[in-house]
Amino acid sequence: MAPVPTAEDPGANKRKREVHEHGKRKRPKRHRLANGATVNGQPSQDATTGQVNGSAASSKDMDGTVVTTVGSFSPVVNKEKQRHQNRQNSDNQTLNDSSSTWKVSKPMGGRMLNIDPILTEDEKYLILAYNTSIQVYSAADSLLVRKIPLPQLDKENARIQIVSICLSPSLPNIVWVASSAGHIWSIDWKNGDGAETAMKLKCSLLCDMSVERIKIGPEFRDVPFVSIDKHGDWQIVVCDVRNSQLKQFKAVLSQTRPILDLRCVRNGYAIIASSERNILLGLVRNTTFDAVSNLDHEFFTLDCGDEITCLDVRVTDRIHLNRKSQREAGDEPVVELVIGCARGAVLFYNDLLPQIRWLHSSKGHRNALQPRKYHWHRKAVHSVKWSRDGNYIISGGSESTLVLWQLDTQKMDFLPHLSATIENIVVSKRGSAYVLHLDDNSVIVLSTAEMKPTTYISGIQTLIHPQPLSKDDIVRRVGQHHSSKLLKTPAAINPADSSRIHFCVGNGQQISHSGSGPSTPLIQTLDLTTMQGISKQALTRTNPTDNNLTAKGYAITEPRITGLAYSTDGKWLATTDEWQPPTRDVSSLEGSSAERREVYLKFWAVSPGDQNLELVSRINAPHYTGRSEPIYGLAADPNVHRFATIGEDGVVRLWEPTVRQRDGVLVKGKFGRQLHSWACSRTIYLQENEEPVNPDAIAVKAFLRGSGAVAFSEDGSTLVCAIGTVHGSAIHVIDAESGKIRNSIDGLVTGDIRDIRLLSSTLVVLSDRLMVYDLVSDELLYGVQLRTNEDPHGPDASILTHMAVDYRTSTFAVAVSRTKPDSSRVASELAVFSPDRSEPEVVHRFPQPIVSVVAAVGSSGYLVLDAAAQLWSVSEGMDTKSLAFAQPLVDLNLDQVQTEELHEDRPSLALLNELDDESASGDEMDVDIPAAAADEDSAYPVVVPPQKLAELFDTAPAFAMPPIEDMFYQVTKLFSSNSTVSAL
Repeated sequence: MAPVPTAEDPGANKRKREVHEHGKRKRPKRHRLANGATVNGQPSQDATTGQVNGSAASSKDMDGTVVTTVGSFSPVVNKEKQRHQNRQNSDNQTLNDSSSTWKVSKPMGGRMLNIDPILTEDEKYLILAYNTSIQVYSAADSLLVRKIPLPQLDKENARIQIVSICLSPSLPNIVWVASSAGHIWSIDWKNGDGAETAMKLKCSLLCDMSVERIKIGPEFRDVPFVSIDKHGDWQIVVCDVRNSQLKQFKAVLSQTRPILDLRCVRNGYAIIASSERNILLGLVRNTTFDAVSNLDHEFFTLDCGDEITCLDVRVTDRIHLNRKSQREAGDEPVVELVIGCARGAVLFYNDLLPQIRWLHSSKGHRNALQPRKYHWHRKAVHSVKWSRDGNYIISGGSESTLVLWQLDTQKMDFLPHLSATIENIVVSKRGSAYVLHLDDNSVIVLSTAEMKPTTYISGIQTLIHPQPLSKDDIVRRVGQHHSSKLLKTPAAINPADSSRIHFCVGNGQQISHSGSGPSTPLIQTLDLTTMQGISKQALTRTNPTDNNLTAKGYAITEPRITGLAYSTDGKWLATTDEWQPPTRDVSSLEGSSAERREVYLKFWAVSPGDQNLELVSRINAPHYTGRSEPIYGLAADPNVHRFATIGEDGVVRLWEPTVRQRDGVLVKGKFGRQLHSWACSRTIYLQENEEPVNPDAIAVKAFLRGSGAVAFSEDGSTLVCAIGTVHGSAIHVIDAESGKIRNSIDGLVTGDIRDIRLLSSTLVVLSDRLMVYDLVSDELLYGVQLRTNEDPHGPDASILTHMAVDYRTSTFAVAVSRTKPDSSRVASELAVFSPDRSEPEVVHRFPQPIVSVVAAVGSSGYLVLDAAAQLWSVSEGMDTKSLAFAQPLVDLNLDQVQTEELHEDRPSLALLNELDDESASGDEMDVDIPAAAADEDSAYPVVVPPQKLAELFDTAPAFAMPPIEDMFYQVTKLFSSNSTVSAL
């Protein structure tokens, strides 16, 4: 993208006159760019930038100033000397060639959708639905076996998502998938066949699907039932699907209110669905039919008196105890219904069909049909299911507790203190396992006998944007909070282990958003090789499941981690967290809520093996001015164990460890390890005390918040920091050893300070504009306007920006997320720049807002996290060490060993086959084998003691095991160690 014409820069002319008058341009200690310059204020009305007919031109003034436009990164101000102009034009022509060397991977991770998972009949595989794909996991080791993408949904701007997945009742290897746009797939989950072709049902919205095995004519086949919306007309439609084609369909019910929670049972005998406060029950009229169009159901409506959030139905054969019951009820099945309501009640309808007949008879009365009511949940019931024997009802909700209702004794059993809100519950077909889908993007499989987890699958658990809808929001409650603000997610990679990345997360989406603002008190460790969470540890106080409501019904807000930084060797982790009481809690007290703000700086020792964190030092209010001031930035020294912080008090503090002593004697831990304590080693004051004296001004300042950032140079000798207050903004260059301010620069900051970095001798400042400044030549290289609208509160205001620096490629990445005019959608872009070029090497648009950008460790490139909990890799195509994300087991092709179950009559390992004659050594002897045994095996089988296998597989939980490749080769090494009989 080439430069475009612009008017002459008045600031450049002013500097040019200074050079003529004094012969040499001098710069005071605090240099301020000329007022009215393009880089310090709003551009003049005469300045225009744009492209005409897809082409771009360039113009320069007498000082060599060039103004360019880079995509939506509007105006780029490039200040270089005249002798560099030809090289700049040459670089502009080769931009397309250089940008092609950068590659953006497909997104990995993502959110598990609020859909019931599928546990196969043999309970060996777990099928989960994600944004644009379905994924098959092994229940034995929690590893990803197969990822089946759906091309119709794999589009960046598509808002279509999966709404239902159902296992085929006829073929156990077929799974039915439905999307909100009316797509229906019949996919073989063992090999992915059928994902390319989709059947399309014309509708405005498809809400739910249920598949039942029905006899149509002489044969049984799968018949999908779907609930759709056709321009305000809600229908239950039965589809005739043959040979992966939608032959015909028929609407069996039509009404104006939404139809949700669709269930079809007993070979199409009954259809159950919910519609706001009503239950829709449809019974088949005819027992035999030749076509789907002949299906006919009679529907009944039951009023539950509360909004329905979930339901489950159980149909069993009727057992007659006497002839009278057989004469009255006949052979019709027993239909039992359990319903979860929005206000926490669980309704149980027992043997529903005879009661409906009695209600419609002349002897029946209005109150003949009354359900049994249970109530324990204080909010909405998110999921409810029947046990296989019908003796229990299993329910879950936002209390993070699994409740088992025993119907005979009216007693309850609890499984409390789960990690997040329960969204979905599935009972296995054998009844030996419960599958729980939790709100923190995880799935856990529990054994019904011991209530212990056997499988755990955890994805990226960061907060997503926009805040997901919850069943608790159906009823308006006290303290209900909806946050639309997009916040940055702190993330870091330990330099000692580049295969793991750490995010700051909360206790699920609903709990994290339930207070006065988003809270992220936990740190999650994600394995990039398996794309699964390994561990989660609390870094601040948490209150996920106990009494987390005030006396007035408001949710208690947890702290939020604001900063995260590892030391250069990965042995230390520094974190900053902040908590402030809501205004409603201090309205009756003196002072503002900011005066009761709690800010902590914590230093953690990282264990070398499992990377567990041990709290070593906690600094209360590290920046204190009569109250705890927030910390704007946290940085780690790349050479020594030292961290730097900058706060609202305008002070930079350096923190270093000291050996712990007691009475002059070194203190050691239980394993003889040296103990340390962290303390402030140096304090650097950036500005004079400018506290307002007027009491009214003090009250106003409590609601104002500045900004700042701090960073070390590559060698750790220089510290740069930026501080912005109501009085102005400035950038300071500090000697890290002496603590003296070497230079102060004004005019590079517009709006709030987002980040500041040093790349060699180049200073990169990120605010509402991206400014690149050369500290050696003391001149501005170029700048990029990140707001297309100069009004910070305008419709196109930049709402979130990030920056990361990759020292391997000498580049830096900038991510910008901004709202579109007259739209709630957030457009996100990431651009990779080099310090000597104003045009980015690559610009990529992301479908979701970017919440974190981290430079990769051990390879070039960046890791990008978006607001949909998806991780992207941006790397140079020429880098052979670029990060590779997790792959399904079927894509690894480990020595051509199939991941599917092998036949019993075949050896389980390929290495047990007959060895080549050439591999035999002279120390080996031939052994006579009987003919019967020779037909089965060509050599004696290897006997491996169980203790050896236990040493491999019992070292860690399934989700924390080494990669599958390492485990495979370790096992095969045991079996191949003694494949022949050695000579004595």
